[in-house]
Amino acid sequence: MKKIIHAFIVRGSLLLAACLTIAFLSVAPAHALTLQVEPALVPIDFFYHGKKLAITGESAVDADLIIKISSPATDVAMKYKDKVGGLFWMKKGSYEFKDVPGVYLLNTSAALDRILPPEEQKRNLLGFQALIAQAKVEDSSGNEVDKKWLDQFIHFKEAEKVYSVQEGTIVRQHGSDGNTFALNVDWPFQARPGTYNIEVLAVRDGRVVDSSSTSFTVEQQGIVATMSSMAFDKAAIYGIMAIVIALVAGFAVGAIFKGGGSH
Repeated sequence: MKKIIHAFIVRGSLLLAACLTIAFLSVAPAHALTLQVEPALVPIDFFYHGKKLAITGESAVDADLIIKISSPATDVAMKYKDKVGGLFWMKKGSYEFKDVPGVYLLNTSAALDRILPPEEQKRNLLGFQALIAQAKVEDSSGNEVDKKWLDQFIHFKEAEKVYSVQEGTIVRQHGSDGNTFALNVDWPFQARPGTYNIEVLAVRDGRVVDSSSTSFTVEQQGIVATMSSMAFDKAAIYGIMAIVIALVAGFAVGAIFKGGGSH
């Protein structure tokens, strides 16, 4: 009798475990973090002036979201100016900014400081202060200089539209069909051709609990790609073509103004 009861308990336990596993597996996909971007290819043609990116996905209802678009960290050399004799501004030298991304666009569903503490921001490289903590600045002799120049570097990149931090811009929708998010990004034409990474982070209770990533490519096409290739491979022909195009454009503008002045 004891053996029968024991076998009954074992079978019941196994059945309960199987039911819990099935229930978990059936619920998990509803909370899976997903990410898509359209278009996946941004063509740079003759009329290119940036592009609108549509970023969408699904997430858990109780998580805040952070979306980061970036390129790999690299080193950037920039010249700086200073006053000479207290009167004139002149170029004094150059600084090299190390471990900085070429593009850094951050968007959140709420205020970054509210959903994530500073140490977690630094750990996940989120926000300008995290970039400053990671990067360093060196002069032309390789000596490290004051990090205040990183503030100026970031301001310059913001003016170029390739750096930005925008809070509360991710739109959330919760309903019977699932929990979705959407973000429209004005991709800057100043960004160079290349492959860019998009990462969405789910944040709960002050820490990152899930992530998903994808990428898209910015690529020169048509006459732009031909001219760019020619500039490196056939510099002489490229120079002649550039002069011809400038002359034609000059004649066209002159004709327009001449025609307008005849009235």
